[in-house]
Amino acid sequence: MKIEISLENRFEKAVAAVVTAGVLLLAVAAIFSFFTGEAVAEWDSSSAFGDSYYLQEIADNIADCASELDNIDYTLGAIEDRL
Repeated sequence: MKIEISLENRFEKAVAAVVTAGVLLLAVAAIFSFFTGEAVAEWDSSSAFGDSYYLQEIADNIADCASELDNIDYTLGAIEDRL
C-alpha cells in the first residue's frame, strides 16, 4: 500500500500545515483533559504542607551538620597550630 501526497502551491501547503497543527492541538487537548483531574487533585492534596515541613527539617539537619563540621575544622586547625 502506497500513499502519495503532493502539495503543489503555497496555499495547499498552508492548509496542510493548519490541518496538521489542528489535529495535534486536538490530540494534546484530549490528553490534557484526560489527565488534568488527577494532577489537580494530587497538587491540591494536603501533603504539600507535609512535604515543605520535611524539606525544612532536612535543611535544618544539613545546617546542623555544617555547623558540626565547622567545629571539627576549627578544632583540627587549633591542634595543627599547636604542633
